Amino acid sequence: MTTSKKVKAQNVSVGVRELRQSASQILDQVKDGAVVEITEHGVPVAHIVPITRSLYEEYLENGRIIPARDPDRIFTMPTGKISKGKQLSEILIDERRSVRF
Repeated sequence: MTTSKKVKAQNVSVGVRELRQSASQILDQVKDGAVVEITEHGVPVAHIVPITRSLYEEYLENGRIIPARDPDRIFTMPTGKISKGKQLSEILIDERRSVRF
């Protein structure tokens, strides 16, 4: 059995014969997070991957996403002062009138 290190999980490559002879042990490795590549005459033909990890958990583990510090917090828009002057619609209308195509 050939192994190579991956981030916290292990990649394992096994031939069809070894899969038949050691199916229980290989499935135990998959349950522990290993990805098993099945080869036939040295050519990869399939992967056995664990189904217990969600994409969210995988992204967390790999650092692709960062969990919220307070997931129960509801986002609210920041409050600010409304400036006095022209309305946005008036500014847009004036801008459209001044531009020539």
